Amino acid sequence: MQNLMLYILIASLTIASPGPGVLLTLTNTIHYTLKNAFVGILGVSAGMGIIAIVAASSLGIIITSSPIALSIVKVIGAAYLVYLGLKLFKSAPKKILDDSSMSSNVPSHWKRFREGMLVSLLNPKPIVFFMALFPQFVDVKQPFLHQFFILGSTFCILVILIHLVYAIFAQTARKKIGSSNGFIILNRVGGSVFMLFAAALISSVILPLMS
Repeated sequence: MQNLMLYILIASLTIASPGPGVLLTLTNTIHYTLKNAFVGILGVSAGMGIIAIVAASSLGIIITSSPIALSIVKVIGAAYLVYLGLKLFKSAPKKILDDSSMSSNVPSHWKRFREGMLVSLLNPKPIVFFMALFPQFVDVKQPFLHQFFILGSTFCILVILIHLVYAIFAQTARKKIGSSNGFIILNRVGGSVFMLFAAALISSVILPLMS
């Protein structure tokens, strides 16, 4: 394998760039604490792992080379981001709860894991990223599966570590948001950003059709 450290640098910068997964981690941490948001981070990482497998298969070539298939993924992804945005907008304002009083208010582990995984799976950008990046770091003289496992697992581990950094900052911020008004503002800002991500996906489908 070639230039693993360069791959780690590029992957880290990509993961750290604010996107739907990062936003989900931030909002989950502020609403439910870092400990309860960690399952969602695992879901985001698992989704990226699945996308890496798809990208390394013939299915990845089909999706990225077919404008229709890629557009379908974008539209479905945009619809899911709209759903997440509306859910935040409709969230009832609440006060910060400590860990001991949150058990009845936190969504199940599976729901948070599934939500994180779907945010990754329904985002078309990672598969394009993997399709472009993997070939640059694969040595054709070495077994492909071994190299793919290292590249894919490294990316998933980086997702967890970098999202944990974001979550730590969010955990600090949540202690300063104790009022209902603070949560209303948070929910509306977060919901609006999810909507903006959705609009960006939809525009990437519509604009080429208009040109």
